[in-house]
Amino acid sequence: MTEELLDEGIERYATSTRFSAAEKLALRYCELMATDPDAVDADFYAQLRAHYSDEEIVELGTFIGFNIGYHTFFGTLKFYPMFSPDGRLVSQEESERIYGAAPVSLDRKAA
Repeated sequence: MTEELLDEGIERYATSTRFSAAEKLALRYCELMATDPDAVDADFYAQLRAHYSDEEIVELGTFIGFNIGYHTFFGTLKFYPMFSPDGRLVSQEESERIYGAAPVSLDRKAA
């Protein structure tokens, strides 16, 4: 996976031609779980079942839930990214200088 594809998956997966319908739905599942979990309703699960088995949906949901939980936990610690935008491994102090007082990933208002 390339940085370009990651960026596209984050910024414009819904309109991208590089993701299949199943992949776009999985990315939407991630987005909804993080931003609007009430929207993950019976209708949304029906859409997921068009592409995934119940076992796969549970696996996706578990993975998404764990990652949201990790992100929330690290946010409480004010944990900064370990890598700079150019890919260098950096200390927490250097990361704070790079990303500011609160990295965008920790700033709920930026979401």
